[in-house]
Amino acid sequence: MGATNGSPCLPFSISVSPHSGRSYHATRKLSAGTCVLDVATPYTCTLYKRFRNEVCAECWKYDGGRRHFLTCREYGEEAGLSFCDEHCRDAWLEREGHELIELLKTLEAVRRRTKGKAKATDPKVPVELTKEAIECAWEKIDKQQERPKALRRWHDVQLDDFEADMARYVLVALYHYARELADIAKTPLQQAASSAFGAHWSNFADLQSNEMHLVAKFPELLENHIKIFQVLRSRFNPVNGASPVLLRLADVVTTPNVRIALGVDPGNSFGIWEAPVTEESEGLGFGIYPIPSFFNHREWPQLNLYYAITNEACPDCTPNVRKDRDGRRMRFITTRDVDAGDELCISYGHVEDMTWQQRQQELKEGWFFECRCSRCEAEKEAQN
Repeated sequence: MGATNGSPCLPFSISVSPHSGRSYHATRKLSAGTCVLDVATPYTCTLYKRFRNEVCAECWKYDGGRRHFLTCREYGEEAGLSFCDEHCRDAWLEREGHELIELLKTLEAVRRRTKGKAKATDPKVPVELTKEAIECAWEKIDKQQERPKALRRWHDVQLDDFEADMARYVLVALYHYARELADIAKTPLQQAASSAFGAHWSNFADLQSNEMHLVAKFPELLENHIKIFQVLRSRFNPVNGASPVLLRLADVVTTPNVRIALGVDPGNSFGIWEAPVTEESEGLGFGIYPIPSFFNHREWPQLNLYYAITNEACPDCTPNVRKDRDGRRMRFITTRDVDAGDELCISYGHVEDMTWQQRQQELKEGWFFECRCSRCEAEKEAQN
């Protein structure tokens, strides 16, 4: 069993660099094949609507679009959850609880069923967005939510499939946060034992937000994000007799928290890919594993797969950690011997065959950072 968040046995520490931000460095010598981090489940995730009837909501099994293995579908239509069997269903329910089923049912009822465009609730977003314009739009929403009339109007907002999928991701994150707050009276040991996610809201919220970069690049996302907040704020208000978790949920559905969730997705999420992963694999959804998100990127050229297998000396620009997904569990395993003090790095994608300029553009647009691995630095120098 590998180390999980909060364990004193973690074989790495966090350091901060002005160039690469926070990163992991080995605190002791590690041999190839060492599992340095083992996280049982993401803090929050979502499966895309187009695949939800074909993927187990617990183990994420996918069989090329066939559904024969999904024998538990009692929550499929209303909550968007189907399971391989009773074991997967019960494992999901034990971790998440029946309350989340009801919340997801409420959210799925808001998913737009018709092909028509939903009625706009706010003026159109300007073509170009500055940071000031984005903040102004959210300040306007903050003021509106204080008026009961606005909340009643928001109750009629519907979401398209993209918005509803993202709203599920945000809702699950806020639900987990509400559970943490509802458990605040427990001892620290009990609180740690009750967390199955290898992280807490504080870890999730501490991830780098790329909201400004993303919304400035795709201005239409601001309207999508605002609609998601309007739905969550209007649909999950506290009611008399609500459980402590639901009362806390109403407290945490705020514009800052919704913006945090939507902002940390780009640049920090791990794709849920059809396994085994090939160039033809389907992207089934995504999840946020906060603790692993501090691993930095290194290229992994195809040639260096040989070195990872044989453990022979390999170029510095290769990653020294690979990520292995087993269901929703994510393990991070060294691909070669690592010395104490070495940075632990993974690969962020299939960019090994691109030119330096193409790699820089791909990583900048998709992950919002400038790669400075040894390969990139050498090729950059050669260009000058």
